[in-house]
Amino acid sequence: MRTRNSFLNFLANEGSHFINVVMSFVCRTVLIYTLSLEYVGINGLFGNILTVLSFAELGIGTAMIYKMYKPVAENDYQGIREFMNLYRKLYIAVAMVIAVAGLILVPFLPSLIKDYNSYKDLENLTVIYLLFLGDAVSSYFFSYKRSIIYAYQKMYITTLIDTIVTFLQFVIQIVVLVVFKKFVAYIIIQVISSFLKNAISAYVADKTYPFLKEDKKSLPSKEVRKDIQKNVGAMSLHKLGDIVVNNTDNLIMSAFVGVGSVAIYSNYILIQSTVNTALNGLFGAFTASIGNLGAEENSGRMYDIFKVLNFPGFWLYGFCTTAFLVLYNPFIENWAGDKYLFPMWLVFLIVIIFYLNGMRKVNLTFRDAMGLYWYDRYKPIAEIIINLTVSLYAVIKLGTAGIFIGTIVSIMTTCFWIEPLVTFKYGFKVPVREYFKKYGIYTLVTVIDGVFTYALCNYLAPKGWMGVVVRVFLCVIVYNSIVWALFSRTNEYKEIITRLKQTLGNMKKRG
Repeated sequence: MRTRNSFLNFLANEGSHFINVVMSFVCRTVLIYTLSLEYVGINGLFGNILTVLSFAELGIGTAMIYKMYKPVAENDYQGIREFMNLYRKLYIAVAMVIAVAGLILVPFLPSLIKDYNSYKDLENLTVIYLLFLGDAVSSYFFSYKRSIIYAYQKMYITTLIDTIVTFLQFVIQIVVLVVFKKFVAYIIIQVISSFLKNAISAYVADKTYPFLKEDKKSLPSKEVRKDIQKNVGAMSLHKLGDIVVNNTDNLIMSAFVGVGSVAIYSNYILIQSTVNTALNGLFGAFTASIGNLGAEENSGRMYDIFKVLNFPGFWLYGFCTTAFLVLYNPFIENWAGDKYLFPMWLVFLIVIIFYLNGMRKVNLTFRDAMGLYWYDRYKPIAEIIINLTVSLYAVIKLGTAGIFIGTIVSIMTTCFWIEPLVTFKYGFKVPVREYFKKYGIYTLVTVIDGVFTYALCNYLAPKGWMGVVVRVFLCVIVYNSIVWALFSRTNEYKEIITRLKQTLGNMKKRG
């Protein structure tokens, strides 16, 4: 059942992602060509502000889903109801906190936008911000019910709902932009779409798991709530670290460099996020199954699964790193125009950040599934201090590059070594040196592969869209050929191929 649900989750995630990628690029293209560059920047800036405010969620969702794996595996309906009741109360409180914090921030918006007064010709920025805030707040009143679907390893249900509603959202937004050219209307449609996705998912959860309605008052025992509080406390620090490192770049860029740079950066992030969504969908499809496995089996079995997933993790993120290096600027130049381009040395820094974060993904998937947040709870504090200190100092000296350098330094001095150390010591209970040895080999291969592919593409690829196609072809052929030549005889490669064949064979037998 774990394999079947993981495979269905994977298929749903990837199918949904393909549709969303196509539609989001069409919608962003229409936005770029119907409204000014500043609107693109404001869209990215306000989105990041609300992401920062979402710190109030404190990682409650991740901690609560982890706690539900055990009662779900044991069919303990009363236990599930108690967790869901607690989850609901916590998320209502979160919504209130975000609403108040968001409103308090309104008078300070001008200080977050360099040359604020020069954007008075835009539609009311306060109204736009309040729409973003309403979108964020309303989601917490329904989204907690998604957790029961995730805990039962049936993420494909919510994925289907999200895909249908989001597709309709993009279609209506495109029509509004082309016909009316009104950014406020564009955001209103986004708000309505978010509400519908969560409301429909909540309705499906109630219908699929009717036992949730039998008792809406009981809560977990005091001891269990205390344990949850401990995990949430640890997760809140991790969430804060993730928000500061990954979502304050636009805020610093807007305040010190300008909203125009945010608009340029947002297109790079849009492309990167489409890839990240696909890869997160792949590894996220296994999270619930890994959590269920951890509730039933031992750490040795978990480590075996980790080794199976770590190699394709490197293969996928190494390939995407190389692809970004050779495709970023040629694609954006043909798609949005050269005014949306960063110089190549800034692109190189963006690519490094993607690789460093990507190579953490498998490890973090297991850390979350095993609930090991407590053991590295102070890591995010160091990460935040280093990131903000370096970024704020370097942005004055180096501009946009300084922000990226701050992110790289904070990752390398904290996440790079602390996260695997915790997972291996407290989760797998085996030495971590083998992980770092593999990491070194994988990184060396990615660097060599990337440099060779980049040089070859610059030499052979023509200009225009044909050049983009040639670069894609060369990247796929060259990168994967080198990886196959180097790793096809290793145990990791053979193991993943064997397991893929077994999974596909089992799925075929089960229909």
